[in-house]
Amino acid sequence: MEIRRIDIQNFRGIKSLTWNIPAGRRFLALIGPGDSTKSSILSAIDMTLSDRWNLSFADTDFYQADVTHPISIRVTLTGLPPELRQHNVLGLHLNGLDSAGELHQDPEDDHEVCVTICLTVDGELEPKWTVFRPGKGSDEATVSSATRRLIGAYKVDERIDAHLRWTKTSALGRLTETKHGAAKLLVEANRTARAAVADSIPDELEQLAKSIQGKMHDLGSGEFGSLQPGLDQSLSNSSGNLALYEGAVPLTNYGLGSRRLAGIAAQQLAHDGKAFLLVDEIEYGLEPHRLVNLLAQLRRADIPGQVFVTTHSPTVLRHLDAQDLAVVRSLADGRVEVKCLTASDEDVQRLLRASPEAFLARRVVIGEGKTEFGLMLGLLEQWDAESAVNGTPVSAALGVVAVEGSGSDTVTRGEILDDLGYEVTLLMDSDVDAVNAKSDAFATRTRAVVVRWRDGFNVERALCEVLDADGLTALIQLGIALSEHPEDGATNFLTHLKNFGLPRELASLDVGDWIQSGYTLSAARELIARVARKKSWFKQVHRGRALASHLMAAQHLQDSDELAKVNSLRTAIFDPRTTFAKEGNASKDEITS
Repeated sequence: MEIRRIDIQNFRGIKSLTWNIPAGRRFLALIGPGDSTKSSILSAIDMTLSDRWNLSFADTDFYQADVTHPISIRVTLTGLPPELRQHNVLGLHLNGLDSAGELHQDPEDDHEVCVTICLTVDGELEPKWTVFRPGKGSDEATVSSATRRLIGAYKVDERIDAHLRWTKTSALGRLTETKHGAAKLLVEANRTARAAVADSIPDELEQLAKSIQGKMHDLGSGEFGSLQPGLDQSLSNSSGNLALYEGAVPLTNYGLGSRRLAGIAAQQLAHDGKAFLLVDEIEYGLEPHRLVNLLAQLRRADIPGQVFVTTHSPTVLRHLDAQDLAVVRSLADGRVEVKCLTASDEDVQRLLRASPEAFLARRVVIGEGKTEFGLMLGLLEQWDAESAVNGTPVSAALGVVAVEGSGSDTVTRGEILDDLGYEVTLLMDSDVDAVNAKSDAFATRTRAVVVRWRDGFNVERALCEVLDADGLTALIQLGIALSEHPEDGATNFLTHLKNFGLPRELASLDVGDWIQSGYTLSAARELIARVARKKSWFKQVHRGRALASHLMAAQHLQDSDELAKVNSLRTAIFDPRTTFAKEGNASKDEITS
């Protein structure tokens, strides 16, 4: 069984959403910037498909708290098992799903047979579950909690401790009821527990505990050796005193990661593999090695059903394939888009491995190489410090992330992210004609911005252009200090400069001495820039980062084209895309050169 389409209206931050999910997507990770409604989508699925009948809603669950527009959540399922296709269950209420993801009242030969479960909540805050059929509305038939239990969706969230105790609604309680009949076993076990007879837990419950222990080992939750039922002193009711213990310690006393994994194990066993697993922030509470193992377990081909997770973790993205990802975007007026990635584009997969953090941001700034990336990091530090003093949002608050490009492939990476709805800014050199042409084409996109040095300059040449003799001398000294062997740096750097044209009779690294000997400032700028580029003086991220303060301290930066480019970069990072040509901000034509 698969979820193939989700329609949401007026639920929390979502005014409207239609998400068509390609067939065969057994594992989907919802990604995107904060507040893009990823968690709300998971909650919508959970509320619509779970078998709880007593859901509590508040005015704040409505979009902009406007209760005059009812909440409507529709989840369309294909691959229905026989028990759901019975006439007295959902068999008389089947729809057709065509290849474009559109619903039809009656299935045709080229349609997938499906059913659409609809949850509606009006101003009276009472939830109602019905079957939706196009052209007939959503009042055709009520979907009972017993029917939704056959679907079997379960969500892992902050209430995980409930599933580590035996109660009527917990995973352990359901598992016990399914296998042995819970009522009698729980009453007997609790009476025995209250009598402090630790060795008289029924054999059936002990075996269940061992099953949970084995499943937890599969999920990487640690080496538990004696998991068993025990008395939970934190509860006083007759149906909730029994809980899982590791020796004498209740599992609810363990860390969040162990508790979450134990809860997943119990719920998977309780639902016998026919459910939809929903995990919000899958990385929460887990070390990277346990997180990677959990991902591997949930993505196994022999796991039935679908798994939906949300994540803000680059570790998660590095261990997923592109086709596992769905990018969530919150657009204007409450509209939300979800785009499923495909496995066919190798460029997407390479970017996912190289810069997973880009997929978790709202606005991405890509430096063409290590020098440009380091320069951007240094500039961001300075600008964020100024923002903190001025009381304006820092770049992180705006969802900005800086990532490293890959030379001529930098524009390709920008195109990938722009196609997925990210706001992308490129910081580029202008010394390769083919790359310049590709950058120009990219800059015509609505959300895209390209900041490029002028006159065929690379970053080293642009920096040298605004330095006077003292600034150039300081740049040489900075290169020496950042070199791998600074103790030999002066000799090596002087040799480099002479090999590229510095007169042999000059024995000083003081550019002022060169000029006094007749060497021009213009020639010095060009020479130092060329040598710095060829000899990779700043071709490391930390070295590029050091250039930022050097650039901003340049005495001749004021009124220069280089300062205009730096300001354009700042505008692209901190201002909304829609304000570029307003209120004195630089236009896109001015930003892109």
